[in-house]
Amino acid sequence: MQNRLDQHNTWKNLLIWISALGGGFLLSFLGFGVLWSGISWAVQMVLALLFFTAVSYGLSRWSQGAILPEVLLVIGALPLGLLMMQFRDTSGSHLLPVLVVLSWLLGIAAGYFWGKWSQTARTVQSSVSQDNISS
Repeated sequence: MQNRLDQHNTWKNLLIWISALGGGFLLSFLGFGVLWSGISWAVQMVLALLFFTAVSYGLSRWSQGAILPEVLLVIGALPLGLLMMQFRDTSGSHLLPVLVVLSWLLGIAAGYFWGKWSQTARTVQSSVSQDNISS
């Protein structure tokens, strides 16, 4: 029985890691496409922040707050993020592409901490309800 449980946890972790790598690459690919389509920089940063926060939050909750999926999300987004930072904005500066990629990282951090916070709040709430039941 323990062997089946260990095997289930191994496959679950592998699926989480592949989802994190793939999610990072797909979201960076989406960000690269949004850049290529010519949407304004502010909208790109907001969209990237929202999408990366949502994926990071889901990974954080799915992995019970482990940091490794978030690191893999960054590693998945890294190749296109580095490429994207080589572009220039209309004034010839690299500042706006760098800010867009930083919004990716901010979204990943925000989703991770939001997931950890919500999981901690759920744990505290369940322990309080257990105390109320036993009283």
